[in-house]
Amino acid sequence: MEENSYSCLNDKELWSKLINGDEDALAFIYNTHFPSLYKYGMKIFTESGVVKDCIHDLFAALWFSRERLSGTDSIKYYLFASLKRRIVRHSRPGLLHRLLETAVSAPSVEQTIIEEQSSQERSKKLEKVIKKLPKRQKEILYLRYYEGLTTQETADIMSLSIDSTYVLLSKALNYLRKHSDELVAIMAYIYGSNKF
Repeated sequence: MEENSYSCLNDKELWSKLINGDEDALAFIYNTHFPSLYKYGMKIFTESGVVKDCIHDLFAALWFSRERLSGTDSIKYYLFASLKRRIVRHSRPGLLHRLLETAVSAPSVEQTIIEEQSSQERSKKLEKVIKKLPKRQKEILYLRYYEGLTTQETADIMSLSIDSTYVLLSKALNYLRKHSDELVAIMAYIYGSNKF
């Protein structure tokens, strides 16, 4: 099957092909999701080799345990959640504590503002505000808006209840609203990109 024909499949159909032993489906999933998995993994743990090893181990495990996999409607969600668990489990001791303490960069809204507004000064102001966000708020903004995961998927990855996810997201957006005159531009970008 050509790569183009895989791109026509929804996640459920593609996952089913993987479960049924289609090596090309696994390769397509890997090639499609590796860049965003790597980017997300580097936000969790900054050692590139560890992140790459965890991604490769994840795909090897998918292949060798494919017959025991359950169905999924969101391959991206499944892979993100699995990668986060794998990095925590396979990295040196204390990573879970560092994971909760390590800042997760917010979406690259600065770059978008530069491109759309052509304003270096405004971008720097916004970057300063985002850097002041608590770490978990940075992570929730990244997952929800930059990676486009649903609120439920974000809650599951962050081990939060759905209510706690809404509260944390609201706090992050309120902080931006209070501390940045750039929020209007951010929200216009998010709405314009259909990230909600």
